[in-house]
Amino acid sequence: MTRSAIAWSCTCLFLAGPWIAPAMAQKKAPDGAKVLLLSGGQRQHHGYRDQAFYLSAALEDTGRYEVTQTEEAAVLESPALAKYDLIIGLADRRDPEFKMTKAQQQALFAYVRGGGGYVSIHGADNSPADWEPEWKPMLGAVFSHFGLPDGKVRKGEYTVRLVDSSSPVAKGLQDFPLKDELYYHLQIEPDVKPLAVVAYEGVDWPVAWTRTYGEGRVFHTVFGHRDFGPGKDDPLRDPNFGRLVLQGIDWVAAKKK
Repeated sequence: MTRSAIAWSCTCLFLAGPWIAPAMAQKKAPDGAKVLLLSGGQRQHHGYRDQAFYLSAALEDTGRYEVTQTEEAAVLESPALAKYDLIIGLADRRDPEFKMTKAQQQALFAYVRGGGGYVSIHGADNSPADWEPEWKPMLGAVFSHFGLPDGKVRKGEYTVRLVDSSSPVAKGLQDFPLKDELYYHLQIEPDVKPLAVVAYEGVDWPVAWTRTYGEGRVFHTVFGHRDFGPGKDDPLRDPNFGRLVLQGIDWVAAKKK
């Protein structure tokens, strides 16, 4: 590179500086739960990366969690997976470079069956044709256009109604409004017991629940859609929904304590 090119590059970086968001340093929590936050996929549709940074900060600010982010599912097949207490799935992973291999999916199932925790938010339940059937019993339900029912979506404003106030995930919460994207007509297991529902078209659709899978705990919510681009709303920033998700994560993590 010529001197003039180097000078120009440095000038561009200097001028761009004020617009570059600072990298967020990880907060250590030696006695806290170790979280693997699995993001990535559909970069021009969902703001998964921004959401991952926000959720990581919210978790680490509690002092109870230490979060590692990655967009590469290969870690599921590595020995490093054993050091994590729970995994958070945040993305639909439908982009070709983000698709999970069969071996990676099976490694995730084995991790949860063996006592690991799993938290699934919104698009992490999107089930393409190459997903293993085991996703449905692990999550409790999947959103899919393969098989029946054919999943539906609707963006709108809803009232989230808590239907199991005895659950620690619902502690301190009352029914609350939320602007989000509803997944409904899920392919759902008959034993799913909703923590929260929303009414639409005369039906109470489940939007959050917990379940066990082998020795592991699972929390899933169909809400949490964050559009791509700056200045977009993130439902996780809603104090009520954010608390529901955090308490869902706490419930999953409690199995490991």
